[in-house]
Amino acid sequence: MNRILRAVAASMVVTALLTNAQPKSPSEANLRVPLDIPLTLSGNFGELRTNHFHSGLDFKTQGRTGLPIYCVADGYVSRIVVSPWGFGRAIYVTHPELGLVTVYGHLQSFIDKIDKPVRDRQYEAESFRIDTEFAPGEIEVKRGELIAHSGNAGSSGGPHLHMDVRDASTEYALDPMPYYRRYLKDEIAPEVRGIALYPREGVVDGKARPSYHITKVDMAKPFTAWGRVSPAIKAYDKMTGTTNIYGIKYMTLLVDGDTLYHRVIDHSDFNRTRAVNTLVEFGDVVDSNSWYMTTYIPESQPLSDIISAKGDGTIDIDTERDYKLKFILRDDHGNKTVVPFTIKGKRSEIPAPVGDGELIIYDRQYTVTNDNGASITIPAGALYEDCIFSITDSQPLTGEISRRYKIGDKHVPVASDLTITLPLESDPIVDKQKYTLVRVDGKTPSAVNSTYKIGGEMTAKVNRFGTYTVMIDSVPPTVSPVNIDKWRTQGRVTVKISDKLSGIAEYRGEINGKWIMLELDGKTGTLSYKFDPARLPKANRYQFKLTVTDQAGNISVLERIF
Repeated sequence: MNRILRAVAASMVVTALLTNAQPKSPSEANLRVPLDIPLTLSGNFGELRTNHFHSGLDFKTQGRTGLPIYCVADGYVSRIVVSPWGFGRAIYVTHPELGLVTVYGHLQSFIDKIDKPVRDRQYEAESFRIDTEFAPGEIEVKRGELIAHSGNAGSSGGPHLHMDVRDASTEYALDPMPYYRRYLKDEIAPEVRGIALYPREGVVDGKARPSYHITKVDMAKPFTAWGRVSPAIKAYDKMTGTTNIYGIKYMTLLVDGDTLYHRVIDHSDFNRTRAVNTLVEFGDVVDSNSWYMTTYIPESQPLSDIISAKGDGTIDIDTERDYKLKFILRDDHGNKTVVPFTIKGKRSEIPAPVGDGELIIYDRQYTVTNDNGASITIPAGALYEDCIFSITDSQPLTGEISRRYKIGDKHVPVASDLTITLPLESDPIVDKQKYTLVRVDGKTPSAVNSTYKIGGEMTAKVNRFGTYTVMIDSVPPTVSPVNIDKWRTQGRVTVKISDKLSGIAEYRGEINGKWIMLELDGKTGTLSYKFDPARLPKANRYQFKLTVTDQAGNISVLERIF
């Protein structure tokens, strides 16, 4: 759609990121290192991750927690986030003189001058989870000042320090590598795992489906193709002294010596982070967690600030000749990998597109309803490009009280929320909160935050296409005390909580009738409370009460005296 307009727009040179107030350059900012150990990375900026770009650098902490974390420049603490997931404990420091904000995530603890005001606000709100802001002058910090200790909190796969560098005016995440390149050794070029060719309106190796070359021998062999196709590559960066794999920062594709596509991931807009799904063949990610980076650019061009290309990044193979291509991958230390390959033009019949449904134009709003009453509202811009859309259904399985509705194609990435409504086959219970809308594409049902509508329907906002149905959740959360006989001697209460379907909505802990701050580790479902003498008077007898509620309103209560 709109190919002529797109060709004009795509031919323009993509300019550098513009902001109202440019942040200081790495040479001007000269940020301190946040750790006093040799720096090595477990993750780099811009890595392509599930539904988001990685927004910073992950510094290894030698497999340990509790290492001192230092502020990298003068500034003030502007925000603190504490959560069971995400960054876990995180400090945001604004540096007005530099036009930057630095973020330190997955922390074990804050120093006292940060911890006390945060804890006061947590107790005031009676909530472990908190996202709170501070004004300039409330908590000032200096370059080299100890601000926290490293940890493994939140959605962390192991002990490390996550660090963001952000533009204070735009809030874009910037690649911190230019600030820390000189502290990191890297003499290893990116590593290629495979190349692929995808038909758009064409055939590859005689078929209307992708072809993959995954060995060195295969990659030396030419593809054959006819029609419109797009190349893709699976590759990772490597660094000296580690076995980790990292994301590719610079990627270029040459066709017969001319640049068709060029990409530099040097910043990221959090409002468009889901567009990471347009940089890869999303169907392969969904089906096999295989991340082939494509040159194809969807109609909406959501990442035009990091990509420059001719047209939509595809190649029109319309002549029986050899097309000489070359992927060039480069990291921030100048290490480069060149992957030459050939596409042989071979005249072939191009099959007509298959698929039934309604044509959805990506920049228009639609409401689609199927014959059995299931509906979806797709806002304008919720898709990255036009697609053929349909809703089909099948009989419910055991435990499901609506038909199974296949809503759209799960291989099509979605940019923002969609609203779906499913009619119930039966409406057997009085407590409507027990109804739970679930996605059933995976091995186990995945609950979606949903609402009952009068008349026997469930509605929810979802951020992906797939197969959905409705189930009843009448099972309360599981609550299990851990080593209760040691609570008093260790000065710590520990409890495991979990829920099988709708998920934990909230919990509340009390000792002797007073709220206590139970800290939740989202990875393990562990709640823990360390006795706080300032808030919990010493007593010979403690009465502990924990109330856990799931999203369906089921409640479990644990009471113990120790």
